[in-house]
Amino acid sequence: MNSRYDFCDVLDNALIHLYLTVAETARFTPKAKRNDILVRYLKPMIKDKRYQQGKKEIRSLISLGRVASYDLESKIVGLYELSQHYDQQATKAKQLFDLLTCIETELALPTRFLNIADNGVKLPNTIYMLQEHIENGFTIAGEQVAPVSLFLESDKVIDVVDLVNATDLFLAEIQQHNVDEKQGHILLHPKK
Repeated sequence: MNSRYDFCDVLDNALIHLYLTVAETARFTPKAKRNDILVRYLKPMIKDKRYQQGKKEIRSLISLGRVASYDLESKIVGLYELSQHYDQQATKAKQLFDLLTCIETELALPTRFLNIADNGVKLPNTIYMLQEHIENGFTIAGEQVAPVSLFLESDKVIDVVDLVNATDLFLAEIQQHNVDEKQGHILLHPKK
């Protein structure tokens, strides 16, 4: 979807690289050689701008891989499983943030809270949310208990609904849509 750094993808790709490299030979590949394969795969990522956010974690893995007695493959497998578990336990509140980031990236529609200090002036092609809906729509654990409203003045109302429903994170419903004024009110319901 975007070039955002995702540590789970780094771990997944490192393991795939290791297993494909090991599969090319019929001989047994000892732990030290497996570490070397992983270190050589991870090392270029330090200079790659896409992985700048995770440079510290990648360097740690490289340092561990250079210790001959260390089993880097097992460490990466463990981190990958932990990352997968975290992704499966992601809360609806985090999913809302991910969804809004996706909408901004795909449709160029940033999100803001509706602010009384703005005197009712809204920017076109901007999604507005009520802060109360976020505060009262989610439990402390981050689970959604009430629909969240999105308000926008744009000709992309239908595009937003289609994108939300395509992500399968929430169920989007058009509450109101004025095509002539290019105004829309979309409700985000929790996906069962």
